[in-house]
Formats: sequence, C-alpha cells, structure tokens
Amino acid sequence: RAQPARERTLSKEPLLPRRIAHPRARGLCRRFRGDAMGTWATETSQLLQKELMGGDYSYHVDGIPGMSDSQYDFGHVQCQPPPSAYMQRTAQAGGISRMSAIPQSRGGFGGTRTAAGGDAARPMTSNRSAGYTSAPKKTAGKSAVFDPMGQGNNLPGAKPLERKTELSPEEKMREIEKEIHRLVDQSAIMREKGQLRDALEKAKEAGKKERHLCRQREQMNLLDQLNVDLTYAVCLNLAIQHQANDNDNEALQIYTQIVKNKQYPFSGRFRVNMGNIYYKQEKWTVAIKMYRMALDQIPNNVQAIRFKIMRNIGHAFFRMHQFMDAIDSYENLLMNGAQHLDFMTGFNLMLCYYALGDSDKMKSGFLKLLNIEQVGLEDFDEEDAELESPSNSAGKDNRNLTEGDDALREDVKRRQREAASFIIKAANLIAPTVDKTPVSGYDWVIDSLNGHGFPRIGSELEIAKSSYFLKRKEFD
Repeated sequence: RAQPARERTLSKEPLLPRRIAHPRARGLCRRFRGDAMGTWATETSQLLQKELMGGDYSYHVDGIPGMSDSQYDFGHVQCQPPPSAYMQRTAQAGGISRMSAIPQSRGGFGGTRTAAGGDAARPMTSNRSAGYTSAPKKTAGKSAVFDPMGQGNNLPGAKPLERKTELSPEEKMREIEKEIHRLVDQSAIMREKGQLRDALEKAKEAGKKERHLCRQREQMNLLDQLNVDLTYAVCLNLAIQHQANDNDNEALQIYTQIVKNKQYPFSGRFRVNMGNIYYKQEKWTVAIKMYRMALDQIPNNVQAIRFKIMRNIGHAFFRMHQFMDAIDSYENLLMNGAQHLDFMTGFNLMLCYYALGDSDKMKSGFLKLLNIEQVGLEDFDEEDAELESPSNSAGKDNRNLTEGDDALREDVKRRQREAASFIIKAANLIAPTVDKTPVSGYDWVIDSLNGHGFPRIGSELEIAKSSYFLKRKEFD
C-alpha cells in the first residue's frame, strides 16, 4: 500500500514495489486497468501523462546504507531529452504531445490514435536510414548501384577493359610457343588417324616456327628463355613422322641429332627407333648395334622394355642365321616364368631348335609355346578362333566381324587366330622329326595338344598326320 513520502521515511515496514503516490493518479490507473479497450482510453492516457509530467514525485528509499536522499532527488532536472525525428513528425501531424508519440506494434496496440478514433499506421522507416528502398533508384532509365552515402556521385566511371593493341616481344614469343604446341598435337592426332602426309606437313611447320622462335630470342639476347623441351618435342615428333612416311634417311638424321645432344639425358633410348629402321633396311649388324646401345641406357628395373629389346636382337640374329646367338637372346625371355614370351618369339625359338636338329630342345620349346599366357587370351575359345592350315594362312588376317563385336573383342579374336596359327605351324614342323618315327612324333604332339587344352588343334593335327602319310603313299 502506497503511503506519503514523509510517512514512508519513518516506517519500519519492508520495502514495497514502487507505486505512484498521487491519489488521483492511482485512481485513474485503476480505471484504466479496468476498461483499457473502452472509447475513453485515449483521454485517460493523455490525462495520466499530463499528471505524470506535471507532478513532483521525488521519493526516498530507506534501508540502503551509504545512500543519501539527494541521490534520488530529480527536482533539479530542468531539461528533457530532445525528441526524435519520428516524435517530431507525429506531434506536427496530430498535435499530440511528445509522450503520446508511442510507436504502434504490429498487432495494432500502443500506436497513436487519430481524432476520428482510428489508429495511425506506423511507417516502416527502420531500413530507410541505411539507404534501402523498396524499388531501386533509376538514373536515365538504368538501375543505379547501391550508394547510400553518395560517395560515387563525383567519381568518374571506370573504363571497360580494353585489349592491348600491340603485344610486347615476350608475349609474342609465348603466343608462338602455344601455336607450336598446337601444331605438334595436331600432327600426332593425324598420324593416329592414318593421315600420314598431313601429319608430316604439320610437323614440318612446327619445326620451322620453332627455329624462327630460337633465332628471334638469340637476336634479342634472351638466351635464358630458350625452351629446350619444346625443341626436343618438335624434333622427336618430326623424326617419328618421317619414319611413318618411310623417309628413313631424314628420320635417321634427326634421331642422330637427338641422341648426340647431351641436354637430353634419356635420348639414348631412341636408338631403338634407329635400330628398327636399320632392321627394315635389312642392315642386321647395325640394327643389333643400335639395340645393344639402347639396352645399356635402360635401367634394370624396367624389365619389360629390356626384354623387348632382347627379342629384337634375337630376331636380327635369326635373320642372319646365327641360331646360337638367337637362342641366347630368346632364352633370356624365359626368365621370371616366361611372362614376357609371346607366340612369335616362341615360334622363332622352335625354328632355331629345329635348325640345330635338337629333338629334346624342340619338345621343351613346344611345351613352352603351349604354356604361353597373354592378356586377353585367358578364356581361349577355340570355336571363335579360325584355325588355318599352312597352305591358306596367308592373307586371312582381316575377316568380317560378327554382329555385336566391339574393337576389344576384335583384337582378342585376332590374337587368338595368331596364337592358333603359330601352334599349328610349330606342330606340323616338329611332329615328323621330334621322335624316332613320324608316327610316334605325331602321337606325342597330339597328346601334348590335348593335354594343354587344345583338342580342336589336336583334331587338325590328326588330319595333317593322315595327309603326311598319304603324300608318301604309306597307306598302312
């Protein structure tokens, strides 16, 4: 219960919540709480505000040590805080006092009331001070950028990016390098497509541009910018294109320049290409020399490439009829489980054993030929492999594909036909001489074929056995 200020100072009762001490104001508050939504709410609110602003309501709180009465005396305050812009606009519009400019909530309560009794809509001004508007400003038909402080009004507009009318010498050289790279790529793609002449022309054009670029850099004293890798790529591509077009002398000349250049540490491997050219020219001795020089450049951990070079050396010795040297090269391929041995090399090894007349070696070589495993031939299907006799094997490599076959299946079938062809040729070659009599030799070969999973080839060899004896008129 509220008491006058003088009596409350001497009272021993506990402190109560702050209440309005004026009797008339207390009565008005009860009336306002009783019927807040009535038609007289506005008048009561204005009257209450006038009473609050006009009266003296200084009060004293007892019981707090260290606090004096002057700390709660607000009678000396003469000035009020300045009204906000919104309160000024509201007072000018409706003639309402400063304290009546209470913002209206979204639910419609607590806002200002007009003379007709309606509520004045609260303007949404909280985002305008930051420069935001509901619609973008337009200047001369164009949307303006967000600039609430007006900082960009007096600044000149940035000019659009312009392309340089003239490139610097270094930029010109970089553009030439890109053009050379494009020519080399186009040359390689054309070679893969079979357009050998066009690929060679692209390679020659790339070589001319690369030499012109080197001369320009030398004239401008930019030797530190010489691209050695680009020169290496252009020369190697040109040599490969000459070799593909059967220009052997030009290819050998470029290969020689590459392998003699000390700036290319791995260029010695391209002696294999030089050896292939000499092998095609039937210069067996020079080809073997190039192969052996390339073999010295290949590290021991790269076994696949080393075995391929040894196979080429064995082929060259075989062409020279030096069968012992060829056998030494071929037998190196039998290391590590003969995983690098292919059917052509195994057949050549059989021919070397046959030329020396060693029947035991022929038997072991034939069994190794049957045990060769290559990628793609694990599921060997003899029904798909067309077996060929020695009389009609030539010119039968290209056959029409069965409907539904793709490029991979085509390659597998081709390799199966090649494998079957080498096995049949080797069997027909050694069967009459591999044992004491031709009959026992054919029987051994047929049994070996059936035991290694080639029953159809064994049936073919039965027919070959009959034909062998018919030619000699041995009908028994």
